Amino acid sequence: GALLPMTSGGRPIDFTDPGEDDVFGVSQVEQFSWKGLLDFSTCTECGRCQSQCPAWNTGKPLSPKLLVMALRDHAHAKAPYLLAGGGKSMEGEEKATAEQLKDVPAAALAEAERPLIGTAEEGGVIDPDVLWSCTTCGACVEQCPVDIEHVDHILDMRRYQVMIESAFPSEAGTMLKNLEKKGNPWGLAKKQRLEWLKEVDFDIPVVGRDIEDLTEVEYLYWVGCAGALEDRAKKTTKAFAELLHIAGVKFAIMGGDEKCTGDSARRLGNEPLFQELGMENVAALNTAFGEETDDEGKVLPESAKPRSAKKIVATCPHCLNTLGNEYPQLGGDYEVIHHTQLLQHLVDEGRLIPVTPVEGIITYHDPCYLGRHNKIYTPPREIIAAVPGVRNEEMHRHKERGFCCGAGGARMWMEERIGKRIHNERVDVALSLNPDIVSTACPGCRV
Repeated sequence: GALLPMTSGGRPIDFTDPGEDDVFGVSQVEQFSWKGLLDFSTCTECGRCQSQCPAWNTGKPLSPKLLVMALRDHAHAKAPYLLAGGGKSMEGEEKATAEQLKDVPAAALAEAERPLIGTAEEGGVIDPDVLWSCTTCGACVEQCPVDIEHVDHILDMRRYQVMIESAFPSEAGTMLKNLEKKGNPWGLAKKQRLEWLKEVDFDIPVVGRDIEDLTEVEYLYWVGCAGALEDRAKKTTKAFAELLHIAGVKFAIMGGDEKCTGDSARRLGNEPLFQELGMENVAALNTAFGEETDDEGKVLPESAKPRSAKKIVATCPHCLNTLGNEYPQLGGDYEVIHHTQLLQHLVDEGRLIPVTPVEGIITYHDPCYLGRHNKIYTPPREIIAAVPGVRNEEMHRHKERGFCCGAGGARMWMEERIGKRIHNERVDVALSLNPDIVSTACPGCRV
């Protein structure tokens, strides 16, 4: 689902003109929202989140349960200091007077000096390795019986680490620089987004080059960075485009005007970069759909079109989630579907008919951002069921309890140095079924 915009004092932060007192992310327990503080106090310690966490199950230090308990205990221990008016400024200076703090227990004063994020040697409440182990898969949130939002709280702490401390895995910095300079995580030139078109034997119109806008087509195909630039994902791109062509679906692409949606930047904690990329994409999309905007980039009411007239299909679940669930925060309101949903629709209508038998066992891996985050489980399975000869075998953890591949939460761009690699764990489970084919519906999972 969607991450909420960054807030300070309960108000969304305007990164074009932030206030002097705006706090970026969370560096003190009292900076969490009321929902965060409520979450810490309502944990029943049942351990369902921990049992489903891919990081914990592969020997990493992140336990969603222990994280929430640590924040709860820290908040309770620090409470007498906070209730007396204690607190630190952005510069680390004490806000309260000695008179205000004179009756505060020594234990509470000592707790107030602990860094929220730091190693055991530093006396930190949450170790940095705990924060960076999270894949944002959402398994913890899905399983929690009291609706604790573990992922949101982890990302709030990541935001402070990235934006204020510049303390994050160094290898992820390359991805951020490439997004800033080239608009894709690999740092490739935007003209390379069109290279795959040379490998198909039919014409695909490009907005701004072959057609002025999208009024004459039914769908905009959002190819995505991997779909346009990564060799394995390009095979899916070309196959899907060919199927649309066979089914007679009119579609177009943005080509070089398409930039990364910013998902990895946002999940890493770089909210300004996400908003920069997002606003550029929203402006390009709104123009492509024939909407006019004012000087601030807002769509003029008289030119606004209904969502049903702005259809986007994406092969990447992360693009799907960002375009459909998060771009409305930036002024982009579109009807976004996954390519498996469209393919299922075309099969149901008889516009695509699988005829070539594929004998063997297939097992399907649910991408977290397609399944748990967007509740799309049926279309991929119905497509598999429509192929003659194929027999689908489900892995032990599937659908709502599907096990992450390890690439989400910007983990795709970080080394995995602790414990067993998450993707190795998932592959071992898949191979235990002795399948002929292992399938998925996400370029990140495929990698």
